[in-house]
Amino acid sequence: MTKHHAIIGFRQDRIGARLICLLNVMRIARKFGVSGRYLWLSQPGGPYPELADPRDFLDPGFVAAHIDVVGRAPDRAGLRNLPAVAPGMSRAGFARTLAEGRRYECDSMAEILRFMDEPEAEAAAGLRAVAADLALSPRLARALADARRILERAGGGRPLAIHVRRGDILDGDPWSYSSWASKYVPDEFFRAFVAAVEGPVIAFSDTPAAVEHLRQGDPRILSVQELLDPGALTPAERDLLELLLMAGCAQVGAPSHSAFSRAAAMVGECRIVTLPGALPADLQASAHDALLERVLSRPESFLAPGDLAQSISYAAGHARRCGRGAELVDALAGNRALLERFPFLYRELAVAAWSAGRAQKARRLALQGLEAPLMRNRDKPQCRQVLLVTGGQGRNADGAAPAPDAAFVDMVLAGRSAEGPIMPALAHRLMREGGAASRALGFAPELLATYAQPDPERGKGRILPLWLLRIDWSEFIRDPGPQRELLVWPDLWRKLGPGAEALAPVEAALARGEQPPLAEGDAAWLGFCASVLRLHGRLNRALALLHWLDAARPGRMLTCKRLADVCFAAGNRKAGQRWLDAALALAPDQPLLRLSAALRAAEAQDVPRAEAHLRAAQAAWPELGLTQTLRRTMRRQMQAGALADAASCAAQAG
Repeated sequence: MTKHHAIIGFRQDRIGARLICLLNVMRIARKFGVSGRYLWLSQPGGPYPELADPRDFLDPGFVAAHIDVVGRAPDRAGLRNLPAVAPGMSRAGFARTLAEGRRYECDSMAEILRFMDEPEAEAAAGLRAVAADLALSPRLARALADARRILERAGGGRPLAIHVRRGDILDGDPWSYSSWASKYVPDEFFRAFVAAVEGPVIAFSDTPAAVEHLRQGDPRILSVQELLDPGALTPAERDLLELLLMAGCAQVGAPSHSAFSRAAAMVGECRIVTLPGALPADLQASAHDALLERVLSRPESFLAPGDLAQSISYAAGHARRCGRGAELVDALAGNRALLERFPFLYRELAVAAWSAGRAQKARRLALQGLEAPLMRNRDKPQCRQVLLVTGGQGRNADGAAPAPDAAFVDMVLAGRSAEGPIMPALAHRLMREGGAASRALGFAPELLATYAQPDPERGKGRILPLWLLRIDWSEFIRDPGPQRELLVWPDLWRKLGPGAEALAPVEAALARGEQPPLAEGDAAWLGFCASVLRLHGRLNRALALLHWLDAARPGRMLTCKRLADVCFAAGNRKAGQRWLDAALALAPDQPLLRLSAALRAAEAQDVPRAEAHLRAAQAAWPELGLTQTLRRTMRRQMQAGALADAASCAAQAG
């Protein structure tokens, strides 16, 4: 099914995320004149039985034109992830890869996909044009018109909205076992938003009781249940009508990762006010204070235990920043029933104890969290981070303590294992000390003073943004989420900002065909700028800068490695391998360089060479767990590649 289309889309969550993905596929397929198809997962016995058939609420003709209904997740092997690569690719470059036969899969759920040279307004307008093609059944169109008439009678001009996401996060299995700060906003922040605006406010929620609990008699807040007749609509029909009602609002106060509200904004241009981050500073501070006080003094006032637990994630961050982490730990650490039912709270309290300087308590909470039966894998890394920085990470088989540098590099380059406040603080310390982690990452000390920031968690010390350490080793960032984050936060111009003064005259001279002199102190800055340019798809600029650096300061391992990265990104594998070999000749015992070479060999299906590089990396740094992680990953990739090659040969023979 997937091989017949240049772009396929697939999500397996709620209707908001599915619609965003569908609209992105439609827009990009239309823009580039290729075949695109959205694969709609139908699982009547699954978590979202109301979404089993899109024809329940969309016009059958529209579904036939754009959607295939499938019973299981599609095979996406061999397809590039479009949200991960689009921000670093030009429109012309994407068109070229399509012409070459490259195929893509899209799993976007909360953003308009656009290419690096595509204006945001142009992409948004294109998506709205596609959204105009969404066709409802006549019955749903009448229900939408009736709801809008009720709103008109409420008066006060164009309405506003809040999206009160609760549902399975409150008490569902397994969703409630984990923290969802990007989807769950405590009542205090919604009330602060409502207090700052005028006019009627529609409250959209998957839990009507949560709206009643939130509004506390405020007549300006209207539940969407008052606008639509829930008894006359299926759940999927109601979801779609609610989304279109939200699209007609002026503003929507919503969680940062609310696919539902993002879809509404894409369809109707309503402005999303991300809560709590987009609130004015004074309102945000007072709401945080009120929430922390309620957690500490009135835990029974929350809608449900799950409401208290999710709110504690917000309260814990605020407590750390305002020096009340120890108070929160003392109030909650003894409530084992709450912590065992919502085990992510062990993580929150362990980090709070670390921030407050209570290392022994932090270690104990972290260990309890790792041992909790319901603890999800996504919540374990911060417990391991606490053990790492408090000296309680256990012992190796030989009885020695594991090297913190190796564990740090493993976490920084492995998925989302480095999330949270601990790793940036540890990054600054290790890069300042210049030990094994600093040497392996090739970190330039010249960058430290400029990019280091005050630690907002503890009010003392410094932190170092992790993207600085990942940029030269971005090939190890395999998860699409962190890949996107590396590209978009911060953006190109903010990454380049501190080096712009040195970069501009050099690039101008190179453009004139000159070879400007290189000051010794500028070499590290300009090499780093070349890495930023390569990451963001400015390959010609990066290549010119690196060739000049190589001529001015020959024999630098990192310059050769960066040249290899540019060539591989440009599709010139022969030149990329030549520069990678040059880097290896200069630093044969550099473990990350060996692992990079192993990845490139695996991409070329050269199994013996990949295994040789893996063995060399293992010998160079035995404590580094990344070697084994990549060995497993590459083994799966090479097996998939071999199967694809065999299928291609069979097809040609047939």
